[in-house]
Amino acid sequence: MKTVQFIKLAGTASLALSLMFTSSSLITVPAHAAEASTSQSKAWGALDVKHKPYTNKGVLFIPLKEVSEQLHLQLTIPGKNELYINSPKQSVRITVGQSRAVNAKGTVLKLEAAPVIKKGVTYVPASLITKGFSIPLKYDSKSGLTTTFGSQGGYAYTAVGNVLFWVNRDYGTLLMGKAGTTPVQVGRLPVENLELLSISAHRINSSTYVADITNDYGEPHIHQERYRVLIQDNKILKDSKTSHSNFAGINYSRDQLSYKGNIAMMNGSTLELVHPTGKTVKTYNLAELTGVDDQFIIEAIEGDFLLVRPYKQATLYVVHPAGSTAKLIYPELLDADSKDMIEEYPSNEVGYYGDGLTYKGYANGKLSFDFKNPFLGKTAKHTYTLPF
Repeated sequence: MKTVQFIKLAGTASLALSLMFTSSSLITVPAHAAEASTSQSKAWGALDVKHKPYTNKGVLFIPLKEVSEQLHLQLTIPGKNELYINSPKQSVRITVGQSRAVNAKGTVLKLEAAPVIKKGVTYVPASLITKGFSIPLKYDSKSGLTTTFGSQGGYAYTAVGNVLFWVNRDYGTLLMGKAGTTPVQVGRLPVENLELLSISAHRINSSTYVADITNDYGEPHIHQERYRVLIQDNKILKDSKTSHSNFAGINYSRDQLSYKGNIAMMNGSTLELVHPTGKTVKTYNLAELTGVDDQFIIEAIEGDFLLVRPYKQATLYVVHPAGSTAKLIYPELLDADSKDMIEEYPSNEVGYYGDGLTYKGYANGKLSFDFKNPFLGKTAKHTYTLPF
């Protein structure tokens, strides 16, 4: 799965379209005051919405998808004209055309009016967001749609189908749960210097998931920590971490997820292949195999080899699957100028590009790579014969 920082839409096509497509602007009238006892002491900030809110019989209607995105609420669609609005602390189910909503505890929330679809855009009463999630909203023609709510931005989030994930930006706590339920805390990551968090998730089986969490920090944000978390039955079984400082601005690949059902967990320079039950099946000491004192990315795992890349030099090594040997690849493939740049240009300066090799596939004992070095203005395709 790809990393998701946007609203997840899955299920009935008609409602998905109503949430995604555009409509014409509607007439606006002054404001609906949101209910929140503490809001008077907070500053109101504007939400940037393309489709303007409108009032009908004194009820303020807001464009659900746009507002949800900016309040970091996730949307999921279980059936025709139904959807869940989800936060780390609550989930509310609504049905287009019905003036009631139901939260995760089964409590019925009476709405001022029913959600409607206008020219492909789903609108809901603003009071739904206030009642369901304690988020104050108001609107007037001068200030637009505004809110005092900001704490929801303390989470990064993603989803796999109807299973939602949230990681707290302040404490590193990880929560998950199905749409329509209240998320539960599955554990806490030992994350330090929390700044720019992102999360992606992957389903392994019905009770097992893997979450990949990235933390970019510093000024500028050149330091990065990568966490991989194995979750079973809503509990963290195992986690791993790598960290590096990307002074050169290299676009590193993501770590491969798994091989033959075993999860690839990269912990510094140690790679473990881990069964979904949490048992380690195979361990590789990559620093010892390559002779490189660094942390690593695992870019590919095949039956005949592994491809690993240390962060600092960013040069690929091919590793025997038994963990008996490793060999640097670029000396056999690249021209003299490209090799000189790898060996002479400081790896911590902008312009350094590593070996510029991207793995494309494997057949008949040969590995295929694309090569690119923008600094030298060179591109090429290479084939590498497996050395063992």
